[in-house]
Amino acid sequence: MNPVVRLAWPDGLDEASFLARYWQRVPLLLRQAVPDFETPLPPDELAGLALEPDTTPRLIRKAPDGRYALEHGPFDADVFETLGTRDWSLLVTDVEKHLPELVDWLQPFRLAPDWRLDDLMVSFAPDGASVGAHMDEYDVFLLQASGTRRWSIDARAGVEYRSVVDGDLRLVADFHATDTWDLAPGDLLYLPPGVPHHGVAVGDDCTTWSIGFRAPSAADVVAHFAQRLAERLAGALPQARLSDAGVGRGAPGEIDAATVDAVERVWRAATDLDRDTLVELTGELLTLSGTGMTPDDEWGADDSTADGTADIVDLDALAVAPFARLARVGRGDSVTLFANGESFRCSRALAERLFARSVEPPDAFGDDEATGDGGEPTSGRRADGLVDDGAVLDALLDRGVLVRR
Repeated sequence: MNPVVRLAWPDGLDEASFLARYWQRVPLLLRQAVPDFETPLPPDELAGLALEPDTTPRLIRKAPDGRYALEHGPFDADVFETLGTRDWSLLVTDVEKHLPELVDWLQPFRLAPDWRLDDLMVSFAPDGASVGAHMDEYDVFLLQASGTRRWSIDARAGVEYRSVVDGDLRLVADFHATDTWDLAPGDLLYLPPGVPHHGVAVGDDCTTWSIGFRAPSAADVVAHFAQRLAERLAGALPQARLSDAGVGRGAPGEIDAATVDAVERVWRAATDLDRDTLVELTGELLTLSGTGMTPDDEWGADDSTADGTADIVDLDALAVAPFARLARVGRGDSVTLFANGESFRCSRALAERLFARSVEPPDAFGDDEATGDGGEPTSGRRADGLVDDGAVLDALLDRGVLVRR
């Protein structure tokens, strides 16, 4: 079965009306959104992927006392011989990054800006297995890939849900199903953030694809901006300190109003951002990897690159690394390219070719992805102020954002 280009919307609904009426608002069940879907990843191949180095599988078991236990992989092959036929679930994240041939299957779900698409998680569960009722902090499409899963949601209005610790998991307390459906292969359930849901495998060979869309929390935004602004301030004014000139001691132990005023002046000056700085910090934040690695240690240096002249690097011989996150700002001849939390100036033509490669991955990647030191950021500008695409390509290769085919 070949990947589909778009979802099969029911009569009276299309992509635009879905975004207007349902996206980030209310759940929606779409029967046969991917008609006659046949999974390209059967359960035994998913289990094999969970054995591979650098994968991030999880195994959730339910003990006889009803409590859940969570184990992180990769796993040894013999672990599956100990599981039995009930009460366990296997979940593998970032599947499309380890199996690039699955990337095209995500195309119909690109309904939001590209920076929001997080990953494809695939789960397997035997008959009756579940991971309990829980909530996600992101939008998710749940595509039934094989077998049947019974999904229940709690869509009560005005309810403040409380989470409880159950073994190694955090679940929703007092879950009350308001809607329940059995999903067959090709059926799709959309859930906005914060909707409690509970899935139970019905029968054998139940696999579900979860296509998740992340977004930083308000706290993430403030923390990232504060860290970057502090770094900039320390670099520009390394000796700057609060001043209490002429204030005097004041009452014993007192922090007087003048000191608070001084702190306020520092804060307001640091956070009074021009548009260019705001754009730069936003792009860096939205392309930070979800792996928890920093730009310096996430990808290895490519020691085979030359010295930054554009005609030395053959773009046709390069591909965007599976875990790389790219974004861009600008529509002129030159744009700002963001890659794994760093920014570069490059030509619009180069950016467009890179984004074509980000959705057309190579069949395999070699040793260029070994971890190492990524070096210092580069602007991609030449001495005469023009963009230097060769320098940008060298920098992206050096950081492992690009790899050689």
